[in-house]
Amino acid sequence: MRALPLAQLQRDYLADSTAGMPIAGLITWSALAVASWRMGDAMPAWVAFTAAAAPFPLSILIDKLRGAPGLSTQSNKNPLTQLFMQFIFVIALIIPFVIFAAQASSSIALLILGLAILAGMIWVPHGWAADDRAGMIHFGLRAVLCYSAYLFVPEPNTGAAIAGAAALTYVYAIWAMKKPESVK
Repeated sequence: MRALPLAQLQRDYLADSTAGMPIAGLITWSALAVASWRMGDAMPAWVAFTAAAAPFPLSILIDKLRGAPGLSTQSNKNPLTQLFMQFIFVIALIIPFVIFAAQASSSIALLILGLAILAGMIWVPHGWAADDRAGMIHFGLRAVLCYSAYLFVPEPNTGAAIAGAAALTYVYAIWAMKKPESVK
């Protein structure tokens, strides 16, 4: 598969993509917004970590339930899919920095902000791999909305507003990202 031209690799990557990931992200970040709104600073940090990590496995389940192909042995051979998966690992390596900052500030809102920004970064390599500018726009929109929520929404609603902003960006992704049908 590595000998294929970039345009073909991008078409293959897009053909294996589904709306499962943005649907899962919308569900998990919306749930985090509600949990943060209801619990405020009493919300355990593991809830935020779960919301940030859950979209990937939940998207696989959504794809299975919808009969979508999702990840397969063949799609995993695509170097662009491998890049996407490696970038998830890179993001995971940066998360301890967010943990340290949140602990030092004793701020659950800062934890949610950091996780929202880092989880949004995955849309950059996805957009590049799918030859779709919606990935970069999604990330830029998420960064602006989440930072704005952090700066302008007063406690105790800051964390909920950040998570809500992240959830809102998935609505954009569902609407704007290229669909697999566009390459068939």
